[in-house]
Amino acid sequence: MYQIAKSAMDDSYIHDIEYHGEDILVIIEGLTMYLDEKEVLKMFSIIEKSFKKVTVLVETMSPFVVKHMKEKSIDQSNAKFLWGVKNGNELQKILPEFIFEKEVSLIEGMKELHPIYHLFGWIPLVRNISNKIIVLKNRS
Repeated sequence: MYQIAKSAMDDSYIHDIEYHGEDILVIIEGLTMYLDEKEVLKMFSIIEKSFKKVTVLVETMSPFVVKHMKEKSIDQSNAKFLWGVKNGNELQKILPEFIFEKEVSLIEGMKELHPIYHLFGWIPLVRNISNKIIVLKNRS
């Protein structure tokens, strides 16, 4: 396991990883919503070019939430939500070198912590605008 203190758009981080062609799991959590699409594309390009077999778990935010919601925990930092996708199919359209495998609404995880989310999960609007974990694999 590697945790590297560099930008996900700095391709030099690859040199800090000992890689011998094995399957790689990349977890991108709490990041994409603060990037623009160009930065998201660059991040995935680095991943795709650097690893032969890679699975990516990426947290995404819906465009509706990006435009209409504010996160209180980031108010002091002046950070802003910039980017989001509706679902895994939409993400795969901008990342053709990856195959969309599945997505899970964060509502599903919240059900384990707070039983009320069992009810929220039945509401399509809530389910559709909830952050998602999207699973992608490279085509190699």
